[in-house]
Amino acid sequence: MGGDTIIDIFLDNALAYPHTTILKFKKNKGADYSDVTWKELRETTMAFACGLAKLGMKTADRMAILSSNRYEWIIADLGCMMMGGADVPVYHTNTPDQCAYIIRDSGSKYVVVEDELQLAKVLSKGKGLGLKKIILIHGKRPKQKNVISYSDLLEIGRKSFNALGGRIEKIARSIDPSKMATIVYTSGTTGPPKGCMVSHGNTVYVLKSIDDLIRIDPESNLSLMVLPLSHFYPRISGYYYNIFKNVPFAVAESIDTLAKNMMEVRPTYFTSVPRIFEKVHGRILNNVKQGSPLKRMIFSFAVTIGTMRSRGMNSKGHVSILLSLAFSLADLLVFKKIRDLLGGQLRFAVSAGAPLSAAVGEFIHSIGIQVIEFYGLTETLGGTMTTFEKCRYGTVGMPMPGFEVKIADDGEILIHGNNFLGYCNKPSLTKEILQGGWCYTGDIGYWDADGFLVINDRKKDLIVTSGGKKISPQNIENMLKKIPMVSNAMVYGDRKNYLTALITLDMADTKDYAKRHNIPGERFENLILSHDILRAVQKGIDRINENLAKYESIKKFIVLPREFLQEEGEITPTLKIKRKNITERFKNEISSMYGGDNQSAS
Repeated sequence: MGGDTIIDIFLDNALAYPHTTILKFKKNKGADYSDVTWKELRETTMAFACGLAKLGMKTADRMAILSSNRYEWIIADLGCMMMGGADVPVYHTNTPDQCAYIIRDSGSKYVVVEDELQLAKVLSKGKGLGLKKIILIHGKRPKQKNVISYSDLLEIGRKSFNALGGRIEKIARSIDPSKMATIVYTSGTTGPPKGCMVSHGNTVYVLKSIDDLIRIDPESNLSLMVLPLSHFYPRISGYYYNIFKNVPFAVAESIDTLAKNMMEVRPTYFTSVPRIFEKVHGRILNNVKQGSPLKRMIFSFAVTIGTMRSRGMNSKGHVSILLSLAFSLADLLVFKKIRDLLGGQLRFAVSAGAPLSAAVGEFIHSIGIQVIEFYGLTETLGGTMTTFEKCRYGTVGMPMPGFEVKIADDGEILIHGNNFLGYCNKPSLTKEILQGGWCYTGDIGYWDADGFLVINDRKKDLIVTSGGKKISPQNIENMLKKIPMVSNAMVYGDRKNYLTALITLDMADTKDYAKRHNIPGERFENLILSHDILRAVQKGIDRINENLAKYESIKKFIVLPREFLQEEGEITPTLKIKRKNITERFKNEISSMYGGDNQSAS
């Protein structure tokens, strides 16, 4: 692949495979998936770019995209790059103030909005954003002169193609790899979001590195894009890599429709975050518990065999004939039925965004789906990765080609090789994270005996107790999430003499547990007050505490009346908890645990 920018590669592949399907999407909710060929994708992208030119967009202008995943998001992204501009993704779940901050900070002059709801967020800020044009994908266009519909923009672009097409392709082909392609705003787990300025060269650099490690065959693979494209990891692994390698991909309607879309698309792989794998793992185990004793025994046998096979493949690269035969039986009795619920063709998955626990990774692999783990920051785009041949669950792999990774004296992970252009309008913060060519990740980790990188936690998240003990809350939280019914947890204890936990329960799992154990009550808000439910959670915590040092054990906990919510600023769009926001939101509940008993917060 000779292209130095993603647009170079896009145009080359569109010429090489004009009639090959590259993308599948739903035109409307509830509709069937429609196929898009390279030729169709190129023509629509070119029409969008020509439309932008007619609006007055100049090379190096910046354009925000405020939308959930959809076909038009991809067209806007590619079209903006065709014009030599830089796009600025904005999560569609952001508040009007958050959207305004990113638009202003990035200097965006244009914004693409998904619908009237997103348009209202932008219009509510008046003329203070300094926007030249707002492009509305779906919905009724208001009277404001600076708003144009997506369909009208495409029509303008198609009519002007003969006059502008050649000039725009020349612009696209002449983009220097060092030129900024996008500004990606972090989800802000530790403070206001920072705009990471990423070049075309950064993107292609990591795509080539990934391809050196796992060469995915375009003839036999189809991926499903699930995670929000406003996060750069899914853009790299679930979209740009597909453009780079000509691997067809489908756009899922949402995370909530993942199972349904998998049955429709029947992908061979998908990209995800640990929280989704944890939910799949938990839901499977919960369903098994509701089965007959015989079914539970068969499942236990199958998982034992699958785990032995997983460990053998990852440590030796092969398994014995006897174990292969046993796995074939386990697959026939159990695992194939599980994979059939995921479309029947799923062979592997890619996980990033946070470390995946060894237990969950090994379980997913035991049912015949290998999980590849990817680690890096938006600031580096890459770092380490496991592969089909070199996989160790509980780790994030070895350094990727073109990347150096080392551990500082205080345990912080440093990455060198593909540093971003810097933070938008924040040169001092850029100097803090980039020192001597190394990116200071803020993650704490170590190398295991075989050279695989293990991540403990975020440096800023480490709890220092009143006794001076340093504790990784993430490790304990991952253990808590394995307790039946528990959906999420946040461990607290900084400058305290013992640890506590805020715990959320899964509504469906809690109701199922209550039904199986004859616990009265049907309403979730009543069940979480039940002594039987609280006792079950306590027993799970007691078992965890048995395997922890005394200073790491959870002394008290509170079950909250609801899940942590993205719209409340408690989790990121990739489902990571925002400790600062949660601590502030539930400060009274936390305070009560340093002077009260375990309870539900109602």
